[in-house]
Amino acid sequence: MLRQEVSLDGKDVPYLYGVDVTEELVGALADLAVTADLVLLVTDREVTVHAEPVARGLAKAVRVAVFTVDAGEQRKTLSLVEDIVEFAIRQGASRSTVVAAMGGGMVGNVAGLAAGLLFRGIRLVHLPTTPIAAFDSVLSVKQAVNLSGGKNLCGTYHAPSLIACDLRWLTSVPHGQMLTGLAEMAKNVLAVVPTRRHALEQALGRLADEPAAALLELLDIGCTAKAPYLRTDPRERREALVFEYGHTTGHALEFVSQGRINHGEAIAWGMLVAAEISHTLGHLDRGDLALHHQVVGRLRLPPAAAGPGGLDRDRIRAVLARDNKRGYLPCAPDEVPMVLLESVGRVVTGDHGCPLVPVPMDLAMSVLDTVVGAAPGATLVRAGSGLERLGTV
Repeated sequence: MLRQEVSLDGKDVPYLYGVDVTEELVGALADLAVTADLVLLVTDREVTVHAEPVARGLAKAVRVAVFTVDAGEQRKTLSLVEDIVEFAIRQGASRSTVVAAMGGGMVGNVAGLAAGLLFRGIRLVHLPTTPIAAFDSVLSVKQAVNLSGGKNLCGTYHAPSLIACDLRWLTSVPHGQMLTGLAEMAKNVLAVVPTRRHALEQALGRLADEPAAALLELLDIGCTAKAPYLRTDPRERREALVFEYGHTTGHALEFVSQGRINHGEAIAWGMLVAAEISHTLGHLDRGDLALHHQVVGRLRLPPAAAGPGGLDRDRIRAVLARDNKRGYLPCAPDEVPMVLLESVGRVVTGDHGCPLVPVPMDLAMSVLDTVVGAAPGATLVRAGSGLERLGTV
């Protein structure tokens, strides 16, 4: 079993990981919970095969209650968080209870918010089972859920006490989903650590035949990219906003499609949109724009269509208008704050000092039409006017 220390909100949090180390991870979690009256294991129904050995092992040392979640973007709500905390109270939870989140980023967020709210904050453990969770979302103190107006509009900051991952859990993710789930690592390479591009490409190439070695390399890319920023900006309000690259239009696509475009796919498309906008505004040159398409192309994105009805273009625009980065800088109603790049690994920073730029909404929508609308099978729908297919790249 391997160990890294991750700085989260001013404290060093152990990240324990390895391949086929579930028993050791359970032992570490049992040690953490030695003073607990209960471990509330919040788990994705799809990872029951991994969760059951964890629950059985923990039950030898501490009382365990399991709350099973049907994961999905449309379920990432305050009502689900309420269900979790009400269940916890019925199970006799107290201030000494530990919440353990086992699943992808959605499960980590709802369980993390529940842990942050119960008794104004109890211990949280992340047990990630997807690449997005293991290499990105658990490396954060942000816990949030969606509202009817958009993604992650309601939440708080709550640091885990422990992160633990058996990389074998990740290998049960279908290969196509594994690739798109690594969009956040592609983002790290393009926006933060371009020197790791070849390591990323080699890891992607080794996933099918040498998954253990590939996943260890990918985890290292995630930790290496985030570590310096988490030390200086743990709540991701200043320089760490760079990790929002690709997330503005990406989150809108994910939200409006109700998760039919999954998070990784959405962020990948969002990066291409951000790169095209960066180029259009005179920041990113053609070589770096081409590099975006090369790196994202390695993820083998499926068509961007989200069903026969496509996506409501006006709804996307409305969600962009309520993006959760609004307020970090002066931004007119017809503008949307976005992270843009001057070159790979270098963000555009304005006089306000944070890596955000107010982008005209019409420009954002036009580029989105061009990039996503040009994808095979992609359709955008303009409300009330039928099907629309726009542009080529």
